[in-house]
Amino acid sequence: MTKGNQAPRRPQPLPRSRRRWAVAGGVVACFAMLYIVTGSAIGAAAVLIVVGGLGVICVMGLRALGITRDHPVVQQLSSRPWRDGQEVLQVALRHLSEVFVVTPSGTLLAPSVVELQLNPDDLRALLERMDLDLITISAAEVYEELVAAHSARFSRPGPPQVQVTASSSLPPGRYRLRQGQPLNAGHEPVYAAPVAEYASATPAYLAAPAYAGSGPAGALDDYGGPAYPGFSARDGHTRSEAEPALARSEATALEPSKPRVPTLRLVTGDSMAQTTTSGAVAGRGEVDLILPQVPTVSREHARFIYASGQWWVANLGRNGLTVNGEPLAGERPLATGDLIRWGSRPDALQSWVEVT
Repeated sequence: MTKGNQAPRRPQPLPRSRRRWAVAGGVVACFAMLYIVTGSAIGAAAVLIVVGGLGVICVMGLRALGITRDHPVVQQLSSRPWRDGQEVLQVALRHLSEVFVVTPSGTLLAPSVVELQLNPDDLRALLERMDLDLITISAAEVYEELVAAHSARFSRPGPPQVQVTASSSLPPGRYRLRQGQPLNAGHEPVYAAPVAEYASATPAYLAAPAYAGSGPAGALDDYGGPAYPGFSARDGHTRSEAEPALARSEATALEPSKPRVPTLRLVTGDSMAQTTTSGAVAGRGEVDLILPQVPTVSREHARFIYASGQWWVANLGRNGLTVNGEPLAGERPLATGDLIRWGSRPDALQSWVEVT
């Protein structure tokens, strides 16, 4: 509500990708320095193009040698060891709005459950200062303020939740934000031992829970659960046996007639990825729907939203996206049998869509 004659507050724009801004700023700074040195705009542009081409060749060569962002050396270089757990938490809370999604109707939707993953050492250092319950309550309050500031609405009724969990795949000083999953999302939690990498020094509440599922035998995801396309264990701290049952009964009472979200599957050659989460992102990076590592696929190439009783797709990549041979502009609905081409080139990777 507004006071007096004040105009209603307009939604604030979502923060742009910091990486793109950093790249653009670096390119402008390099061009300015080269212009000062050469005294010619054409000369500065030519040198910048040559340097950029050499950089691309170096990156492609490293990838050919198997050195990607998941390589231990790259992980070590991307770490931020000067940040302690509290600083990482503060940075992550400022970017909680990055999990917002825009529906095909233009509504800004905020997931009711958000998962904030931290490096186990950072989370352990944070818990030496603050109780886990206090962290989650404070994070939920910050998230609620951001939702109000952006004039967004939550995806489901009830208070929002911010789950703070540990992930051994994150280097020190880094964090990861993604849509969370309530305890009653169709899987019974089976709390397992901590991840072996830090089991000896990790308290019980940092143990990553494994979920009973039908993933490949012996395959584990970042959370210690079975590696199954489109699914990974979400909750990162132990509870008493009565609490999961209470949470499930409360959610059932609040949502007795919640419609089932059909499963979206992307079949790409011999691989398959699936999801039931609206707002899931597909690409070759650390996303919900992981695609094969090919040059035409961006790290975050497309977003899939379930609205108005059907799945929609929106392009996020620079290489473009086609659905049934037509370039995608904006959003469009999907159905079983649709063919998605990840890029504008005729030989780009293709995925077959299945909705069940």
